[in-house]
Amino acid sequence: MLAKFKRRPFLIYCACIAMLGILGWLDYITGYELGFFVFYSAPVGIAAWQLGRWPAVGMSLLASAAWALADSFGGAKCSTRFAFYWNNGVHFASFIINAVAIARIKVELDQRRRLTAELAAARKTLLEVAGQLPACPVCGQLHHREVPAGEAWHIGQPIPPELTGALCHSCRSVNAPDTR
Repeated sequence: MLAKFKRRPFLIYCACIAMLGILGWLDYITGYELGFFVFYSAPVGIAAWQLGRWPAVGMSLLASAAWALADSFGGAKCSTRFAFYWNNGVHFASFIINAVAIARIKVELDQRRRLTAELAAARKTLLEVAGQLPACPVCGQLHHREVPAGEAWHIGQPIPPELTGALCHSCRSVNAPDTR
């Protein structure tokens, strides 16, 4: 099972390289007058999302090379060698920007999902503990458990069933929203 997960990044990287090969070939057969630049960003984006920043940077380099080869073999002529290198450098920089941005977005989303799950688990634990308190956490008075569920408290929302016994009747009525 572990070997399957170790192969997955390799297969994704190989699929991205295959995509670059197909894109380079299509770019070559359509000629240099039709721009395929934006399509070269797809394998870079996939590598960034699935594999991370550094594999996507490598894919950016391969995308730049595929684009340059397709245009060179397709008959593109630059007035100077500098123009050729400039164009390739600009394409490479664009691919790098895409790679880093997409990888960062993925990291941020993963972190947000993890923090949301941790927050939900902490809230669940807090609610379970609060429901077991023998006294009101606001005033410290021992409370009676016959308080009806669903009363509102200071934030104007119904008390969760787990918190029904956490606040005493006095604190609940003092913190209840004005219903006029």
